[in-house]
Amino acid sequence: MDTIGLDLHKRESQLCVGHADGTVTEQRIVTSRERFTALFAERRRARVLLEASTESEWVAQHLEALGHEVIVADPTFAPMYSERSRRVKTDSPSREGQEGRV
Repeated sequence: MDTIGLDLHKRESQLCVGHADGTVTEQRIVTSRERFTALFAERRRARVLLEASTESEWVAQHLEALGHEVIVADPTFAPMYSERSRRVKTDSPSREGQEGRV
């Protein structure tokens, strides 16, 4: 299964596709329902990661309707996603405590 990172913006979005064979391709597209349909309708099922934003809700619903697995990631938890560890604290009290040590 391919993994697709999608950086959404109001007019234009950036796709980064990680293929099963290890290759990576990048592409810019217009942020529109028609363009997402043209790009994703015929593609085999993929895992798509979106950052939570204004556009992420309609894009996620549209891609799920086309048969893809969509994960909407809260950017607040980015350190936890990148570290792959439950020890990374992202709640306010933990952040405030860690900021005092820096």
